[in-house]
Formats: sequence, structure tokens, C-alpha cells
Amino acid sequence: MRFAADDALSSAGHIASLIATADRLRRSSALPLRGTNLALLRAEGAPEGSPLKQAAEEVGARVALLNFIHDRSADAGHDAIALARMLGRMYDGIDCDDLDRSIRRQIQSHAGVPVFHGLARDSHPARVIADLWTLCERQAPADRWVVFIGNARPRRARMFAAAARAMGISIFKKAHAPVGADEAAAIADASQPGHWTLWIDGAAVDPDAVQDNHRRIMQAVLIHTLRSA
Repeated sequence: MRFAADDALSSAGHIASLIATADRLRRSSALPLRGTNLALLRAEGAPEGSPLKQAAEEVGARVALLNFIHDRSADAGHDAIALARMLGRMYDGIDCDDLDRSIRRQIQSHAGVPVFHGLARDSHPARVIADLWTLCERQAPADRWVVFIGNARPRRARMFAAAARAMGISIFKKAHAPVGADEAAAIADASQPGHWTLWIDGAAVDPDAVQDNHRRIMQAVLIHTLRSA
């Protein structure tokens, strides 16, 4: 089963719909996922806190954090299938966070409910959609272009470029940016691996604002996916 944020990278309509829902959530106290049960599967030893748990509970979902102990025995595959089927009967959706790809695939194949592949992680499309939303809402519609600084090969950078193309936003590498870009453009600075900084008009965007937009996009993905399942 595919979910909204994956499709959104190639569809301006899906991106626009997610952003519109996220924007409404900022101004609303509604609980559109009231009565929905979500399981968050996490590798053993994961931190206690979960930004996805907070995001889901803010829109009314009931969330269970479940530690997954990876068994590498010969029966592990059968155990994962049995777990997927059990979780599919108990929950409306499952997030697999950073579990091994083979486990995620088995759960997705056998759960019978929407399965997210680390919705809160930087490697998920929701993050780059949130980054682009953060930059675009601080630009005039006619000025929507972004200067990208850093390595363009990692997954997050490639998804960022794909989402920008879908939205009709031009991406320039710093060496090829138009004159005056450093002062006027939106900038995505990925020069520090694992830590992006977003800039508008020469000033860094408040990290709290960036995280708030990410939380709202995660909520929008949950709402679009779970309500249409």
C-alpha cells in the first residue's frame, strides 16, 4: 500500500493538498483522527520520545510505542508476518521508523493497513515537503526559487529536488545561482551532514518554525492516508 507523501513527490496536486491541510491544522483545534489507533514500531534502544507520537496525538490519534526486537533466526520472517497480521487487526496504521528494510516490507505486505516508513525521519518525503513549504510561505509567488548548498546526492537532497520540480520551484546550486542570490533567495544549506539550515533574505529561519511545519505535514500525511484507507 502506498501513502500520500510518496506520491506527492511527483504530483503538485498531492503536495498542494498536504500543505493546505497542514495550514488548516495550524489554525484549528479539531481532532480529525479521534478514534484512530496508530502503532509506532521502533528498534530496540530507540529514544523514549517520539515527534511522530506527539504529532499524531495532537490530532486525536491514540498512539502505542512498541519496541521491535530483531530476531535473526530462521523463523524471523514468519514471526514478522504473524506480527504484521496481528498489528493490522489492532491498529489503523503502523509506522516502522528505522526497522530493517526487509522487516518493513513484510509488515507492509501483510498488515492490511497503511504502513509508513519512518514518517518522522529526515529521509521521509514529509520532511522535504515541510522544508519547501517553510521557504515558499516566506516568498512572493513570483520569486519561488531556491539556492541549494551542499551535497546533492543524499536521499534527502534528491527528494528535495524532486519535490521542488513537482511544485514548479527552480533549484540552483550555489555556483550557478543568479546574481544577488545570497541576499534575496531562499537558501537550503545542507553543507553540514544531518543538519539543514533554511535561509530567507539573509536570515536563518527559526528552527522552531521549521519543526512546527514538519509536524503539521506529518499530521497531514496521517490524515490523508488513514482517512482514505
